[in-house]
This record gives sequence, C-alpha cells and structure tokens, in this order.
Amino acid sequence: MNWILYLMRHAQAVPGTSLLSDKDRTLTEQGKQDALNVGMKLRTDNSNINLILSSPATRALSTAHLVAQEINMDTNKIQQEEIIYRADKIEILKILNTISDSVTSALLVGHYPSIIELHNYLSTTKEIATMNTAELCALTFEMPWSELTESSGQHEFSYHPYLDNL
Repeated sequence: MNWILYLMRHAQAVPGTSLLSDKDRTLTEQGKQDALNVGMKLRTDNSNINLILSSPATRALSTAHLVAQEINMDTNKIQQEEIIYRADKIEILKILNTISDSVTSALLVGHYPSIIELHNYLSTTKEIATMNTAELCALTFEMPWSELTESSGQHEFSYHPYLDNL
C-alpha cells in the first residue's frame, strides 16, 4: 500500500506592510485563481485527499480552503497546525507521523522555505531548489505515516498552475 503526501506552497499573497502582520496577509486575485487551479488538477487526477493540514496564516488557510472546495472536501475538516507557520521540517514531520493510517492521501499547505526543506528531507529521488507560490509536489511512501523519516519517499511530480499554462 502507498501513502501520498502532497506539499503545496500557499498561493500568491499581497505584499507585507507595516499595517498588516505577516500572518494576516491575504491572497491576491491571481493567488485565488492559482489555488482553484491546483484544486481542479487534484480533482481531475482523482487525488482522493483524506486530510488537509494547513498553516494558520491567512494566505495558507485561504489556499487550503480553495483547494478543499475544488476537491469537494468539507472545509471544516482542514486541520490548522501552528508549527507549519513556524517552519521547522522536523517538527512538521512529527505532525505527519501522527496521521492515522486510514488517511492514504494528505495535503500540507505551508510556507517557503520549510515546505522545500521538508520535501528534500523526505525525498530519495529528487531534490528541489525552490517552489513558486501555489506550486504543488507529490511524494509517495510505502510505509504508514508513523514511519516516515529522512529519505523515505519518492518524488512523483511537481505542478504549478501558472507555469503549466504558459
């Protein structure tokens, strides 16, 4: 049996200002469209996501909500995890290790650079240098979530709605 972890960097957000905290930054119109496009890709690919984990930052949570709507998942089931915002790959891995084995496909919506660091820590087959906003990548594992560790997953694909439509 395989488990699939989708890692997504939040969609494009408005620039930070002195009037708006980093955590409260909202999505741009382009960001909203990109998040919807990622959701459409996941739906078209029959991703069967059972769980969405998200940073509580507005831009990440909004991204997660838009994707959830596109894949017909109840947005009330999105699990917010503060540690995803604070960005440490080992702490995020500890959250992944607690996922129930009945969840076969999960999406984690996070931030740069921790989302890349987590991917590279888990992947045996490909290292990525960067992820654009709204970029999605998938890793597969032949072990349950509780056993995920360094170099335990295989990179399956990367997808970016804007770059793929050029």
